[in-house]
Amino acid sequence: MKLYSKDGVEMMDVKSIDLDGERLVIKGKMMGSMATTIFVAPADMWGAFTLFPWRVKLRMPGLLLRGWLAERRARQK
Repeated sequence: MKLYSKDGVEMMDVKSIDLDGERLVIKGKMMGSMATTIFVAPADMWGAFTLFPWRVKLRMPGLLLRGWLAERRARQK
């Protein structure tokens, strides 16, 4: 997964997301060169979830489905 700025500059290339106990462990590269490991605690996950407006939360299942279908089509080519 790649995260971009509004200008289209790649900010982070996420290589993996896993669990370490109850924390999320996100590994990737920041700004194309700095390898990084980010730990996210459960309270911070909840804090991130509360940042999403309800309209985004309600559309999230559909967005995940569209992403899954696009990935599936790309693999079939």
